[in-house]
Amino acid sequence: MCAVLSIGAFINHTRTRKLDMKRLCMCAVLSIGAFINPAAFADQDKPVNAMCPIGKEPIVASAGTVEYKGHTIGICCPGCGKAFLAWNESRRDDFVAIAMLGKEPGHAGQPQEEQAAAPQPAEPISFSYPLDVCIVSGGKLGSMGDPIVKKYDGREVRFCCAGCIGRFEADKAGYVKKIDELIVKDQMRYYPTDKCIVSGEPLVEDGKDIATNMVFQNRLVRLCCKSCERQFKASPKKFIEILDKAVADTQRKDYPLETCVVLGGPLGSMGEPTEMVVAGRLLRFCCVGCEPKVIADPVKYLAAIDKAWQAKKGKFKPAPDSANQSGHNNGGE
Repeated sequence: MCAVLSIGAFINHTRTRKLDMKRLCMCAVLSIGAFINPAAFADQDKPVNAMCPIGKEPIVASAGTVEYKGHTIGICCPGCGKAFLAWNESRRDDFVAIAMLGKEPGHAGQPQEEQAAAPQPAEPISFSYPLDVCIVSGGKLGSMGDPIVKKYDGREVRFCCAGCIGRFEADKAGYVKKIDELIVKDQMRYYPTDKCIVSGEPLVEDGKDIATNMVFQNRLVRLCCKSCERQFKASPKKFIEILDKAVADTQRKDYPLETCVVLGGPLGSMGEPTEMVVAGRLLRFCCVGCEPKVIADPVKYLAAIDKAWQAKKGKFKPAPDSANQSGHNNGGE
């Protein structure tokens, strides 16, 4: 009743002002039509970006989309959606803002200086825990649920359960030594050079291995002398990059897979493959969006590449348990 009286009052008011009711109705219809414009609704499902926030390649319709604060974000491959949502809120907001201006990283219209400042792939990984066992219990990781991840002095250690953490911390030096022994044994077969990465001097003289085997953040590094060890520790990132390049250059030419080690799609199907070195192995991906999966579960993908090398190329086979490792293990960092 109140609504009817209000409408009546409104009509009487317009009559007293001699408004053209036909024009008034037409305006109302046009306004409602604008409000329910199907194109406006269609735009809500249209990605705000032309370039993938992770792969920085043109978005691909078949890869799907992700929703963020009412905006549709296009991606270049399925793994990129999860990687985008893993960004912090501020970074996601910034991407949406620049995407709506057509200036997201990789976009042809983006100014050169903005492209240079675009987020880059993660730095080479040297800290991922590369073993499939809990160093305390000796059990397989994952046998008691998701492993528990802890970091000590920058290096990652994974445990089968919370009960092992206290035991590890009560004898940290002893358990770290055991981890280092397993890492040296595993990564020795993949080590790419017989030269010291610091000095360039030989690691073998007269057929004898004279190298010092140092484990730095779960990564085997072979050096020729104490002086080089000090230089390495003063600038580890620099020398890890040198080591990673040697690994990539050595393994790339005979790489045993033609597909992405994470998603299984053909390498090159989404542009130039991306690469990462983990635990002395080169891993190649269809796009940078696959890298977070390896960081989250390195053992899974290390096992896959090991199997491929051994099956297809007959290389890098594990040493027998009884085999003695060459060199001197100095322990970890």
